[in-house]
Amino acid sequence: MPAINPIPDAMSVVLVQFSPYPASDSEDIKQNIKRIEAYVDRASLCFPGVDLIIFPEYSTYGFGFHPYAEHLKLATTIPGPETKAFGKIAKQYGVWLCVSIVELAPEPHMKPYNAMVLINGDGEVALSYRKMVPWCPMEPWSPGPEMSVCNGPKGSKLAIAICSDFDYPEVAREAAWKGANVILRPAKYMYPWDHIWGITNQVRAYENQAYVVAVNHTGEDSSYSYFGRSMACDYDGNIICSLDGSEGMTKVDLYPQLAEEARDKRLSNNYLYQIKHRGYTGMPPKGATHNPFTIYSDWDKIPKRWNRDPSNEAEKIANRGRKILAEASKKENLKSPDSEE
Repeated sequence: MPAINPIPDAMSVVLVQFSPYPASDSEDIKQNIKRIEAYVDRASLCFPGVDLIIFPEYSTYGFGFHPYAEHLKLATTIPGPETKAFGKIAKQYGVWLCVSIVELAPEPHMKPYNAMVLINGDGEVALSYRKMVPWCPMEPWSPGPEMSVCNGPKGSKLAIAICSDFDYPEVAREAAWKGANVILRPAKYMYPWDHIWGITNQVRAYENQAYVVAVNHTGEDSSYSYFGRSMACDYDGNIICSLDGSEGMTKVDLYPQLAEEARDKRLSNNYLYQIKHRGYTGMPPKGATHNPFTIYSDWDKIPKRWNRDPSNEAEKIANRGRKILAEASKKENLKSPDSEE
């Protein structure tokens, strides 16, 4: 049970779920940033000693009609104006922030990235992460190239996986493989997929012996309805705090050092060790250490049924989003992110 203030070894985390305003210009973005700052102020006052405050995916921009067209228009750089504003807030309150950015791709032919940024208590960008597995066929952004991990407060090693990223075990496993003991999952998870939300959070925590902190939207917008239910899971997959479907915030205390102890000293259920030392009881001393998983060793030999082009139905949906982006680029006199529209 957490107290108002954390004990010295605890990493105190506040989860904030809300429904952001659908931004169509920079003033609307500022409105969402002000709302985020108001939550930072409340969290810092109500939970003194808080280390990290996490906000949902797309919470800086919201979702309006044809949201990706608006996001294309408002896409920015990291660092940039938004990270500067968030850095000022983080430094003022002395807390880490996990916040949303639609990031312009440095390559002119590439579409933007759906990104999340960790700002440390000094107001600096400590980590930026580009969503590796965008939600297709709807989400028209470029896929991020890699998983990143950074040192965080109280001995934590932090990684971010955004929304649909966590539907793939490889993303969380990559974070754990690179040392993350706390994985943040900012999301915009909607009905009717509410049944799988908690399952994926708990399983990703359990199989990687990592804390998972998942923060979701509430309410509805021009696209979908959202169920909230932000939660934190411990490294055994237990839900240790959660919210309902209402807007609000809650706090949880995490102990990254305990996750590290479990990874180093557990004899059973030590998945990060045993996946590389299969059956060491019957094959002493280290078991079978070769890679038996052909999905990884033969990555380019994927079965034909999964190596085909997208179906006509998928392309019909995807092309709708591509067309909207192309029209938005033309309207705003922006350089089109690709030449296929």
